[in-house]
Amino acid sequence: MAPAEKGDGRKGLSATDPLVTRELTINIHKLIHGVAFKKGVPWALRESWKFATKEMGTPDGAGHQAPQSFWAKAVGNVPSCSRVPLPRKHNEHEDSPNKR
Repeated sequence: MAPAEKGDGRKGLSATDPLVTRELTINIHKLIHGVAFKKGVPWALRESWKFATKEMGTPDGAGHQAPQSFWAKAVGNVPSCSRVPLPRKHNEHEDSPNKR
């Protein structure tokens, strides 16, 4: 049997990559498990921003259109999964480490 190769040939994600938009699925159900019924959407919004920041690699705001899909079924009935586009927004401030 041949020895296993390290890595699968994919490059890592970097905050300095060009402006990109990725479409990812957020599993909301596991993020808000155990949260009170009426607190579901506000909690899901906070968790989705954390997810987007982690996935896009920049804390300067990974804007996405998830809030509309979270509020679609009222405050307590949050959808279990949501597929949202995550565009990377860069901070154009001259001293920012997250510039293009």
